[in-house]
Formats: sequence, C-alpha cells, structure tokens
Amino acid sequence: MDLILLAVLAAMILLLVNQNRKRKRDAANLVETLQVGSNVILHAGIKGKVIAIGEDDLEIETTPGTKLKVLKQAVRAIQTSEEN
Repeated sequence: MDLILLAVLAAMILLLVNQNRKRKRDAANLVETLQVGSNVILHAGIKGKVIAIGEDDLEIETTPGTKLKVLKQAVRAIQTSEEN
C-alpha cells in the first residue's frame, strides 16, 4: 500500500517538473521571437507595439507618443494579425 502511494507521489512530482520545464522553454522561445514591430500583450494586460529591443528589456508604444520600457519576461503573448 505504501509503495503505491509513493509511486503515485513520484509520478505527480515528475509531471509537475515536466510542466514547469515546458512552461520555461515556451517563455524563452517567446522572448527569442520578439521583433521590432511585433504587437505584444503584457502580463498586466497592456497591449502595445515593440519599437526597440535591448538586452534584458524592450520598449513598447501603447498609444501614439506613449512609450513604456518593460522587461522581456513581462510579455505574455505576441499578437498575430488575426487577433487585432
């Protein structure tokens, strides 16, 4: 009985570790695909267009003349033309 519980616990831990690795890999791929001119959505729900990319941060324009400097990791998604 104890062996079954330990096996189930080990399987759950492995699944959680795998999901965490996949999430980190997907986030890293998203950051790598950022380009100037991309429309992005931040984790805070802010939408904007990338106008400059630095080493750890990027600059987005939310409305004409309004620029924000944010960390690359703050990007949740890149909008495609169909989502606009």
